[in-house]
Amino acid sequence: MQLENFEKLEEKIRQTVELINKLKAENQEITTSYRQLEDQISNFQKGSKSLGSEAEKLKKEFASRERDFEKKKKEIKRRLEKLLERLVPFEAGG
Repeated sequence: MQLENFEKLEEKIRQTVELINKLKAENQEITTSYRQLEDQISNFQKGSKSLGSEAEKLKKEFASRERDFEKKKKEIKRRLEKLLERLVPFEAGG
């Protein structure tokens, strides 16, 4: 009877060791995946900051070009008005 109990105990210990080894392997896989995800998040955050900086730069450039466009538009309008003023005497006399 004692031998049978010892064999049962031995089997339980073997199963426990197998389970522990399986859990260790799973833990290692999870740890590796976690580290990879951390790296991906870090890279994403760096990329996001870079894109944010680029977006700010483009906004400033756009605002600058928009101001230049408005200046040129006003200048063209002013010059057209001057030309039209010069044509008014011909229109009234014609």
